[in-house]
Amino acid sequence: MSDTEIMKGAPRLSLTDRVSIVKNNPSFSFTFPIVVLLLIISVFGAATGGDFFGKNIFVGIFNQAIIIGTMATAVSFIYTTGNLDISVGNTMALSATIGALVYNLTGNANLMVVSAIISGILLMLFNCTMSVIFGVKSITVAIVMIQLYSAIVSNILGPETLKVDYAMCKIMENAGFRYAAFIIYFILCFIVFHLTSAGRELRFIGGNEICANQTGMNANKAKYISFFMAGIGVGLAAVFTIIRTGSVSTEVGNGMGMDVMLATVLGGMSIFGGAKSNSYAGLLGALTVSALNKGLLMVGISPTVIQGVRGAVFLLLVYMNSERPQTLPTRQQV
Repeated sequence: MSDTEIMKGAPRLSLTDRVSIVKNNPSFSFTFPIVVLLLIISVFGAATGGDFFGKNIFVGIFNQAIIIGTMATAVSFIYTTGNLDISVGNTMALSATIGALVYNLTGNANLMVVSAIISGILLMLFNCTMSVIFGVKSITVAIVMIQLYSAIVSNILGPETLKVDYAMCKIMENAGFRYAAFIIYFILCFIVFHLTSAGRELRFIGGNEICANQTGMNANKAKYISFFMAGIGVGLAAVFTIIRTGSVSTEVGNGMGMDVMLATVLGGMSIFGGAKSNSYAGLLGALTVSALNKGLLMVGISPTVIQGVRGAVFLLLVYMNSERPQTLPTRQQV
């Protein structure tokens, strides 16, 4: 029997099977976010008559992506273990408030940075502890913490905006603090995620927690590690927010949780975690989210409609890219 006759006798693949084959391709998680980013740039470039390709537009997109990218890189550690935390925006707002208060009390920028980062770590570890001690899913704890942290920030700030010395913020901005801090944090995350046994354990637990426990891995310990790494990123994002505007208000962090989730999924991460997780998805996704937000504004879409568009895109991507992996990571999957 010839190959042609064999092919004719083979059952035809359904659309679902074809989509599944594409999604499970090893290169899909890397090429997908790049293709989406290029597609968004091309579409909005054409829709704005080329204005979208301006240097200032790209600089603005990149600057916005640094804050979202830092947050998305941070939560990728949590998502890898199969957990979700949508309170990071409010956690960042509270950390920024504490950092701004410390600066206004001491006039020391170093203490502001340290206090914001420590606050981010402690708040995220508190979220983790509530989940571990009471055996509650992290997403449930996060929903409660959104209300709690938002109430604390509103109680501290009231209707006022907490201002910080703008000259100090300008000095830090001009000195490239944001870029240097983000690069250092990104390298740290890459090393921990891809080059250490702790990072591999996180992916194992996200792939199959029961199997990971049977091999001697401690799921709770891994959970604390993931929230600790996330807390560093949340604290850094708080500092970036302070020096970007020179102030903190109750509006800080609103909607950030959605942007971070969208960036993570757009970057190729599965919200179910596991072997396909990586540390660079947040950065790729943040660039895409920032480009999407900027492009929609430039073509005259209202902020309300933009929220709806982002929600629809998120649901589509969850379907396309968030199937729980069926395999555990190998030593070659770095």
